[in-house]
Amino acid sequence: MNRNVRIVVVEDDAVIAADLAALLGDLGYTVSATCPNARTAMLALARHEPDLLLLDIQLGQGADGVRIAQEVNGTRPIPIIFVTSHTDPGTLERVKSVRPAGFIIKPFDEADLRTQIEIALARYAAQADATEPMDEAVQQDFVIADNLFVRHHGRLVKVPVDDIRFVQADGNYVLLHTDERRYALTTTLTAMEQKLPERHFVRVHRSYLVDLRKITAVEEKRVLLGKDPVPVGRTHREALRRRLDLR
Repeated sequence: MNRNVRIVVVEDDAVIAADLAALLGDLGYTVSATCPNARTAMLALARHEPDLLLLDIQLGQGADGVRIAQEVNGTRPIPIIFVTSHTDPGTLERVKSVRPAGFIIKPFDEADLRTQIEIALARYAAQADATEPMDEAVQQDFVIADNLFVRHHGRLVKVPVDDIRFVQADGNYVLLHTDERRYALTTTLTAMEQKLPERHFVRVHRSYLVDLRKITAVEEKRVLLGKDPVPVGRTHREALRRRLDLR
């Protein structure tokens, strides 16, 4: 499964669009499409269902970037970052009306782009727009549309919540266990418990959180998730039994 953050770029200058796509690829993002106008942008959004939209404001003929953002917000809301060289008061007022998650002024470098994308995704998850400050702790990991966005090997990747089998506290870290790999996050088990859907995840031990749907066997002092045993603490046994009965 492709866990890269998927991005659609809307830019009418083909050279700039190609350069931006190459830069995003170097940063580890997947560019699902580059679009020169509103019509192709809306088609690409419907087809690819990206995680983020990078949007120029001035697009030549037809609807501009602000109009596209209004349409996106009314159909399938996703985080939007405006990428533009226009910073006049009139343009900025129009931009504010669509509550973008980010705003990048041309020219920009790789560090600017990476930082703005990560902050924009975190802002969107927290329902904050680009004019509101972000707590650095909020940017570490967050959930958007049933995906947990986490930092892995220096870049942001998305982990579908349904892929998480169990979560384990390990010293100053929390380990997310999926079928494919393990992710180490600098957070607490309690914080992770608050982010994952309560209807599926349950605390079974002071150091473990499991997805009820992944449990394959229940024993006296542990549960099995396939071949993986997870201990069940004495104080959590009754709550686990109740949750299993309600499944």
